[in-house]
Amino acid sequence: MSVVSLSEKAYHHIRRQVFSGDLAPGDRLVNRTLATELGTSFIPVREAISRLASEGLVEQVAGAGAFVRQFSRQEISEIYDVRDLFEPFAAGKAAQFMTEHEFSELESILGDWETIGAKILARARGATSADLEKWLNRNERFHELLISGSRNRFLAKITSDVHVLSLCFSVHRGSPELLSNEIVETTLKSHRQLMNHLTRRDSAAAEKLIKEQLAFGRESVLEFFDKQNFQ
Repeated sequence: MSVVSLSEKAYHHIRRQVFSGDLAPGDRLVNRTLATELGTSFIPVREAISRLASEGLVEQVAGAGAFVRQFSRQEISEIYDVRDLFEPFAAGKAAQFMTEHEFSELESILGDWETIGAKILARARGATSADLEKWLNRNERFHELLISGSRNRFLAKITSDVHVLSLCFSVHRGSPELLSNEIVETTLKSHRQLMNHLTRRDSAAAEKLIKEQLAFGRESVLEFFDKQNFQ
C-alpha cells in the first residue's frame, strides 16, 4: 500500500474518532498510539494530522503536539454567520442544477434518516451515541450532495469547510443529547420539505428553508453549549 493511501486511511480513522467521541475536545493526538492502531509508520499519521489541522478540526501547538479543536461560543457564532451567507445561495443553485441521480441519492439518505429517527423516537431513553454517529454521517453526505449540486466549485469549497467545523462542535464528540425528539422531528420534517423544494426546482423556497434550518441549528447548538458551560 502506498504512503498516499495510508495517509488517507489515517485521515479518515482520526476524523471518525473525532466525530464519534473517541477523541474529545482538547485530547492530544499521540502519533505512536495512532500509528499502532493503524499498523503504519508515523509519516501517514503526521500527514493526516496536518490535513485535519488545515480543516480546523485539529490544533497544532509548537512544542506540545496536536490536539482536537475546542471551539469557543464566539467561534460557533461566527461559523454560523458564514453559513448564513453562503448556504442558502448554494441551496438555490442546487435546485436549478441537481440531476435526477443526485435526487435519488438524497431520497436514499432521507430514508436512512427516517429509519434512524423512528428508532430514536420509539426508544424511551432517546438517542444513543451509535444513533448520533449514523445520523451525522448521513447529514454530512446530504450536505455534500447539496453543495456539489450548486455546480460552483468555489462556493462548494467554502460551505464544505464551515459545515465540517459545524459538525465537529455540534455533536460535542458524540453527545446524543443533541438528538432530542424535538430536533429529530424538526430535522426530518424540514429536510423532507427541502427535498420537495429541490425537486420542484423552487430556488426561492429552498433558500428560505435553509435559512430557517440554520437559525434553528444555531439556537440548538448555542443552547446546548451554554447548558454544558463549554467555554
